[in-house]
Parts: sequence; structure tokens; C-alpha cells
Amino acid sequence: MTDYMLYFILCTSIVFNVFFIWYIRNLLSQLYFVANNMSDLVDETISFRDHLSSVYELETFYGDETLAGLLVHVGQYSETLSDFEEIYALLDEEDEEQEIEENDVNADEY
Repeated sequence: MTDYMLYFILCTSIVFNVFFIWYIRNLLSQLYFVANNMSDLVDETISFRDHLSSVYELETFYGDETLAGLLVHVGQYSETLSDFEEIYALLDEEDEEQEIEENDVNADEY
């Protein structure tokens, strides 16, 4: 009787372990997807902020309070997104440094 009970517990444990491994793998893949998209979102927001800043500096729009308020709002928004990017960052510092070096080499080629 105890042998059957041990086999049952062993089989149940194996099933639960397989399920949890599968579940954790799915969670990590979703986290990786969010981290990659968060980086793209931050880059697009920074690009938008720079473009808005260049429009604000044009003579026809210089001093416009609406654009000035929008610039402040976009700046705060990009800072918030940068904070989230730091939370979701999955790359090690070495990987980031290697990417920066590769981008510098590619920029030097052109």
C-alpha cells in the first residue's frame, strides 16, 4: 500500500514540476517580449521629444505656451518610461557595452 502511495506522490510531483517549468518558461518569454518592446517605446518617445523640441525652436512656434507645456509633458513621460526600461532591462551591462561598441564600429564604417 505504501508503495502505491509513493508512486502516486512521485507521479503527481513530476506532473506539477513539468507544469511549473512550462509556466515559468512562458512567463519569461512574455517578460522578454515586454522588455524588448519597452526599449523600442522609449526610443520612439525620445525621438518624438527631440522632434518636438526642434519644432519648438522654429521662429514661428518659439515661445508658444502649448508647445512648451507639451515639451515638459513629453520630458516627464520619457523619464517615466526610462524608469520602466531599467526595471525590465534583461541585458547584462557587458551585452549593452558590446552593442554600443558594435554601433560605434558600424557608424565609423559609414
